[in-house]
Amino acid sequence: MKTTKTKRWKLLSILTLCLLTCLLFAVGCKNNKDSLPTSQAPHEHTLRKVYERDATCLQDGCVTHWECTGCGQYFLDAIGKTTATYDEVFCEKLDHSLVKTDAVSANCDHDGSKEFWTCSSCGKLFADANGAKETSKKELKIPAKAHSLTHVSRVEVNGRQNGVKEHWFCSSCEGYFADDKGEEKIEEEDTILFSLLNVPDFLVEIPTGRDPIILQLTDTQIIDAGQARVGRTGIDKNFWATGNMDERCFNYLREIVTATNPDFIIVTGDIVYGEFDDNGTALQKFIAVMESFQIPWSPIFGNHDNESKMGVDWQCKQFENAEYCLFEQKQLSGNGNYSVGIAQGGELKRVFYMLDTVYCGNASSESLSNGHTYNDRIGFQDDQRQWYKKEINLIKELSPSTKISFAYHIQQSIFINVLAQYGYSASQKPNIVISSLPNRNVGDFGYIAANIENPWDHNGAVYREMKALGVDSVFVGHEHSVSASIVYEGIRFQFGQKSSEYDCYNYVDANGKICQTQYTSHPAGTTPLIGGSVVVLDKNSGAISNAYIYYCNNAGGQIDWSTFGN
Repeated sequence: MKTTKTKRWKLLSILTLCLLTCLLFAVGCKNNKDSLPTSQAPHEHTLRKVYERDATCLQDGCVTHWECTGCGQYFLDAIGKTTATYDEVFCEKLDHSLVKTDAVSANCDHDGSKEFWTCSSCGKLFADANGAKETSKKELKIPAKAHSLTHVSRVEVNGRQNGVKEHWFCSSCEGYFADDKGEEKIEEEDTILFSLLNVPDFLVEIPTGRDPIILQLTDTQIIDAGQARVGRTGIDKNFWATGNMDERCFNYLREIVTATNPDFIIVTGDIVYGEFDDNGTALQKFIAVMESFQIPWSPIFGNHDNESKMGVDWQCKQFENAEYCLFEQKQLSGNGNYSVGIAQGGELKRVFYMLDTVYCGNASSESLSNGHTYNDRIGFQDDQRQWYKKEINLIKELSPSTKISFAYHIQQSIFINVLAQYGYSASQKPNIVISSLPNRNVGDFGYIAANIENPWDHNGAVYREMKALGVDSVFVGHEHSVSASIVYEGIRFQFGQKSSEYDCYNYVDANGKICQTQYTSHPAGTTPLIGGSVVVLDKNSGAISNAYIYYCNNAGGQIDWSTFGN
């Protein structure tokens, strides 16, 4: 009995195990239903739209299509109805568009570089022409070499011969350095020890033992009525006829220069009335007369010169080509910004800064075309100021005793304060003869017979700058009826005496009153005021020791103003 029972339990266990195995197999088959092939179990696609794009060297191009995020299948519609192959959807990316850059040898001035290719599309750099090996600027760089330095010893200035500062020169890169390691690079100009006499653009050397004489001519403003533009009215064609230039201007200049015997002549603008000199002959005749004196002379532009259709560049070239004319047309605002030094015995006594106040309201298109002639601004521009400040500071560093003068055409607003010392007021037309006033300051002279026009620098910034630079004298033109020379705040402010009978000029009537012509000749029985302003420099210090107006003999001569009323 016992044996039979044991067999029964074993058989039951086997049957139970078989049953469990069958159940587990059935459950496994149910759970693996989704793993059956698509043909046996349909797949529900999740579609993502991909927009059309052009192929580049960085990616394939494609048409607009949809991709299943689950199985990766491609479709041409949003509902997954029309399938497509990879080749139907995509086009292969493009080759790189490679441009070769040749190798650059390294030297001591700069790094070098290996040859490389740049893709003009993606900008990547490659070390080979096939674009297979990408590279970087760091990998391409060839480090710079060491400088090959030679020491240059200091050489002192000798007269007008410039000296040399101690420096080091590299024979490989031809660079200049302030140190023996080649770490502090400098410009060649920085190696020069400038002779003071070479700092100004031009130099007038005057014999020692006498006081230099400077003559100021201004506003000759030559009018050639024969060149009057069609329709131009208000001109006296007989008085200003082409053949009258000697009588109206040049004979006066000859007398003034002969009588004053100057060492240097400045002409402060409005040499010609440009709209009456469209063929340039009036300017050429003026230059010929000035050259006949064989005396150094320097002109600046006024507010009428640039009207000529010959153009300001042509006018500048006439000055530059004249033998005795000291003139330079720098690439600065306006035309003709330059400096002229006065030297005696190897010493730079004074420097004249000849400056353009740039304004010419009726400048011709030929003048405006050079890009630095203006008809819409007035006064010194920033580039002019930077230039003269740099040069004057160098002069003062080398020679603090050298005197500085400015000469230009149109006066600043500070001149109103200067003239106000003698009763000038812009609210009323003045008739002030400074030369006849018993209480005038010693050294002041001239007259104020009209209100000044076009003043600039209203906030005084340029004037303060000039004072800080040590300017001790200013020479202007522009005002035909103002010929005053006045010392104010230690600076001589001088309106030049008009030097011709062109345009409007002054005359003295029988009662001693100064009057102005109205674009014609002065009335019979009156005395015209034509001449030049003179300053005398002290031969030792270069300071202004004397100043006066020379009135031409047939235009008043040396007038005794004390006999005239005010």
